[in-house]
Amino acid sequence: MRYVRLELSTPAGAVHPVGRGLATDSDLERAELVYLDSFPDGTGILLYRLRADAEKLRSHIGEHPLVLEWDLFEGTGADVYCYLSVDSGEPASTLMSLVGQDGLIVETPIEFTGSDSLRLTVAGKEEMIQHAYQSIPERFDCVIIKTGEYDPTCKWSILDLTTRQQEVLRTAVDIGYYDVPKQATHQDIANELGCATSTVDEHLRKAESGVFSSLLG
Repeated sequence: MRYVRLELSTPAGAVHPVGRGLATDSDLERAELVYLDSFPDGTGILLYRLRADAEKLRSHIGEHPLVLEWDLFEGTGADVYCYLSVDSGEPASTLMSLVGQDGLIVETPIEFTGSDSLRLTVAGKEEMIQHAYQSIPERFDCVIIKTGEYDPTCKWSILDLTTRQQEVLRTAVDIGYYDVPKQATHQDIANELGCATSTVDEHLRKAESGVFSSLLG
């Protein structure tokens, strides 16, 4: 089996119309799509990990006409997990049909790398991956990051860090976070980048994990 690692920009910045509302809410940040699935009747399941105020999220998440069932689970820090059972919507239906017709594996979690982009890994037979890739509608902006033999135990290398992770890591190095003695904190990095400390913490942990995994093989 082969895999392809993609950066995908979606129309209106969301996989599903419900996600579009999350993408435009200034009070929350989408971190990952932890799980997704679709069913023959057109319904599906989405599980997001968000950084948000749970009470504010509860006040409007169930108002979308495509939401059938929903629930929230508070995680650590500012993390909130949002479970959604939804009716079909675009571009989710198109993407899932491409995956289903070629019998592909979509690894989760799927990481949001920007306001309208996400990064994911798809695995399957090479000819099936090629067929699915060539069938992606033109309205999607799709960039291949890398390909190779699929190994479900593989840890991605330093080259697979997202642009944001690289930016956070580079800023940490530049302002002395890794100096001995340490010259900067997560708050200092957040101030430099204009983001929350929780965002810095997450990106820095993922970047460090990628670097160490790459070095230690």
